[in-house]
Amino acid sequence: MFGRKGQGAMEYLMTYGWAILVVMIVGIVMWQLGIFNMGSTTLTATGFAKIKPQLAGSGLSSSNAFVGVFTNGVGTKITVSTGTGTLIGGTTCGLVATPTTPSAGDNFQLAGTCTSGGNAGDVYTLTISMPYTVTIGTVTTSHTESGVLRGPLE
Repeated sequence: MFGRKGQGAMEYLMTYGWAILVVMIVGIVMWQLGIFNMGSTTLTATGFAKIKPQLAGSGLSSSNAFVGVFTNGVGTKITVSTGTGTLIGGTTCGLVATPTTPSAGDNFQLAGTCTSGGNAGDVYTLTISMPYTVTIGTVTTSHTESGVLRGPLE
C-alpha cells in the first residue's frame, strides 16, 4: 500500500518535469533565433537636471558624429562652454554648442565627433558633461550639467 502512493507521486513529477524541460528548451531556442527581439532600443536620457536633451533631435551616427538638441531649463540666459562626451570603453567626443548663449527655454545644439564609433544599430552609451555659466546682475556662477544618452547608432 505504501509503494502505490510513492509511485503516483513519482509519475506526477516525471510527467510535469519533462513537460517543463521541453518548454524551457523551446523557449531558449526561440530566444537564440532572435524571435523575441522586437527591434533596436530607443533613445533614452538620464541624469540631466536643468538642461534637457530633446531626444527626437539627438543621436550618434555610425560615422562617429554626435548631434544633440538641448533645451535651456535653467530659467535664465546661460553661456555654454565646450562640452565633452565619453562612450563606454573610454572613447571621447569633443562637443561644441551652437548658439553658446541660449536664453531661458531656448534650444541649442551640441555637436561633435567621437574618436571611434561602431556599426549602425549597435547600442551606444554616451556620458555628456556640459559646463555652463549663469550671470545674474554682476554675479557669475559656474555649473556643470551631466547625464547619459543611450540608444542605437544611426
